[in-house]
Amino acid sequence: MIQGKSVINGKEVQSKNKASFFTYNAHTSKQLPQQYDNATLEDIDNSCEVAAQVFSDYAATSSATRAALLIQIKKELEQNKAAILEQYRLESGYPDGRAQGEFTRTLGQIQSFADLLNEGSYVKAILDVGIEGVPDLRKMHFPIGPVVVFGASNFPLAFSTAGGDTISALAAGCPVILKGHPYHAGTSELVAQAIQSAIQKSGLHAGIFAHLHGESIGVGQRLVEHSKVKAVGFTGSYKAGKALYDIAQKRKEPIPVFAEMGSVNPVFILSNRLVSDESLPVDLANSIQMGTGQFCTNPGLIVIGGQATTSFVDQLVSEILKGEPATMVHSNISRNYENQLQNIKNQGVTIHKGSLDANCPALGVISAAEVLKNPNVLEEVFGPFSLVIQCATTEELNTIAEVLPGQLTATILGEAEELNDNKQLLATVQQKVGRLLYKGVPTGVAVTPSMNHGGPFPASTDSRFTSVGTSSIERWLRPVCLQDCPQDLLPEALKDENPLQIFRTLNKQLTKSVV
Repeated sequence: MIQGKSVINGKEVQSKNKASFFTYNAHTSKQLPQQYDNATLEDIDNSCEVAAQVFSDYAATSSATRAALLIQIKKELEQNKAAILEQYRLESGYPDGRAQGEFTRTLGQIQSFADLLNEGSYVKAILDVGIEGVPDLRKMHFPIGPVVVFGASNFPLAFSTAGGDTISALAAGCPVILKGHPYHAGTSELVAQAIQSAIQKSGLHAGIFAHLHGESIGVGQRLVEHSKVKAVGFTGSYKAGKALYDIAQKRKEPIPVFAEMGSVNPVFILSNRLVSDESLPVDLANSIQMGTGQFCTNPGLIVIGGQATTSFVDQLVSEILKGEPATMVHSNISRNYENQLQNIKNQGVTIHKGSLDANCPALGVISAAEVLKNPNVLEEVFGPFSLVIQCATTEELNTIAEVLPGQLTATILGEAEELNDNKQLLATVQQKVGRLLYKGVPTGVAVTPSMNHGGPFPASTDSRFTSVGTSSIERWLRPVCLQDCPQDLLPEALKDENPLQIFRTLNKQLTKSVV
C-alpha cells in the first residue's frame, strides 16, 4: 500500500517537510489522490550516513548471498505484480503490452545479475605469484561504496527503482539510496517496498537500500553533494545529468557520475539501400513512434543521400502522417515536445505533422547545407519525431557525421559494396557512438552481456561504461592490489586453492586452477 513516505533503514520517515507533491493520471492529467512527502535535508543526510555505516558489512557478503537477495527481490516483484502494474499504467500512460514487457525485462535483468554473481568471475581476479624478483601480487575488484540512483521518467521499472542501476549496484556490494522519479512516485514506492521486503527476508541490514521521494531539484543536488556517497547512476536529460555531474566534480572528493543523457541516434542510409529496401519508410516510421518516441534510442535523425531522396522522404512523410497522437508519460514532457518542434521550425526546418494535437508524430526535413550553417537543429527532440537531412553529395554526408556529437547509437544501412566504399564514414561514425548497427532500427536495447548502452559525451558522461547488461556492474567496482598478503586475510577469490572455482588470470593464464 502506498503511504507517500520515504523509507530509510527499513522505516517510514515521518517527514518534517511541509512541502509535498502528487502524481498524475497520464491519460487525463488529473491529480491522483496520494500525497508524497519531499525528503528533507535531515532525511538525505540520514540515508547517506546509514548507507556508509552498513557498507563494510554488506561489501563483505559473499556473491552467493547477494545473488540470493536478487532472486528474493525478483520473487517479491512477481508477487506484487498486479498492484505495481496498475499504478504503472496510471502514472505512465503506457498500454498493457508495454507494461508487461517492461516488467518482464526488469525481472530478466535481475536474474542476469544473480547468474553473474553465481558465476563469480566478474571480480576479475588476477594473480602474479611465484615469479622470481616480483612480490606476490593479487588484484580484484571491490565495491566502491554507497551509490545514489535516480529513477528515470520514461522507464518506471527497467531504469528506475529496481532497474539496472540499482540491481547492478546491489550485486556489486554497494548500498543504494534511490531517488524516486516524481512522475511515477507511486510505482517507485511499491517497487521499493518489494526490495525492502526481500532484504528483510534475506536477513540483511535494512540500511543497504533507502527510498527517497522528492519533487525538488534540491533533493538530488544534496544527495550528490553528500560526502558519504561514492558514485551516482542517472538516466535522463542532458541538462539534469550535466548539472549532477558538475556538482560531483566540484566536491572536495570528486566522484563518478554515470549519466546517460540521451541521443538522436542517427540513421545513415546509403544511396543504393535507399532504392533497394522498400520497407525502410514503414520500419523507420514505426520505430520513430514506438512508445510515443520516449526511448533514448529513438531514431531522431535520418541522413540520406543519392537520387532517391525525394521519393524516400515522400514515403516516410506519408507513413508519419498516418500516426495518431498518443499519451506521453507526463504533461511536462508533452509540452517540451511541442515547444521543441516549434523551436526547430523557427530555425528553418520543414515540419510534417498530421494534426495540431499534442504528441502527434512529426517529421522534419532540411538540407545538409542548412544544417552545417546551424548545427543547433541537431539537438534531440524527445518524442515521436525524426529529422531527415538530405545530402547532395557523399562529402556532405561525411561532414554531417563529423559534426555530430557523441551518441548512444548510430545505424549505417547500405549494400555490401557501398559499405566497403564508405569505410571513412564507418570509421567516423564508430568514433561517435557506443553501439553501431548495420541492420534494423536502434529502438530497443537487448539486455545481454555484449550490449553497450552508453557513448561519448554528451550521450553519457563516461563512454567506457554501459548502463545495460551485466558489464554495468563495473561502474560500482574498483580494483585493489594486495601485495604479499597472508592467505587467511585474502578474499576467497584470491586464495591459492580458489575455493569459489571461478576463472582467474594466474600468471597470465585464464584458468580455474589452484596456485
